[in-house]
Amino acid sequence: MLPNAAVWSQGLKSMKISDIVGARSSFIVLQALDLLTTLIAFRYGAFEVNPLVARLTTSFGPTGGVLFSKVIAVLIVLRVRKLMWLANLFYLGVVCWNTFVLVALSHAIR
Repeated sequence: MLPNAAVWSQGLKSMKISDIVGARSSFIVLQALDLLTTLIAFRYGAFEVNPLVARLTTSFGPTGGVLFSKVIAVLIVLRVRKLMWLANLFYLGVVCWNTFVLVALSHAIR
């Protein structure tokens, strides 16, 4: 049974931005979005700017390298949970940048 709209609305009102930014679920979603947008950008001719990830993609291929970098990110954040909010802000910026690159590539392809 789903909660009614009033309960759902009250839950959203009590949630703070800091709760969202610091949440593990936000980190996981941002990692998935980074992976997805990076792999799509690779498909359209973009290249990796991060030297570590670029090296990993050279060694393990585009998908393997990016996945390996995600494993490294998860291990770092699990070890230093107090800084998860900072990691989430960083990856939010990365996903926004990847989205910008995809939009630019889509206009360049036309």
